Amino acid sequence: MKMYDEKDAIAFMRSNVDAAQLTDDDILDIIDAIFEFYDENGDLDLDFDEDEEDVEPEADEQAIIDYVVEAFSDTAIPQSLITELVKAEIAYEQSLL
Repeated sequence: MKMYDEKDAIAFMRSNVDAAQLTDDDILDIIDAIFEFYDENGDLDLDFDEDEEDVEPEADEQAIIDYVVEAFSDTAIPQSLITELVKAEIAYEQSLL
């Protein structure tokens, strides 16, 4: 498994989403919000149990999108752009597996 790299994640997201109006820092803020979601939901905790719950990836993705959209609700970034960037970031994570 490859290591997560923020610069690579931003480049991947830019290559999949037209986000020319956003700075790299704007995109990094979205990445940070995604990881805040993971942290709040215990997804960053080490889990040595073999009995993991089966959760549909689409349900997780929608929960992340909802969380990030809410976090950016007071910004001028369109909800549709946030949604596409979150999906692109998740696709980047999957590319590392």
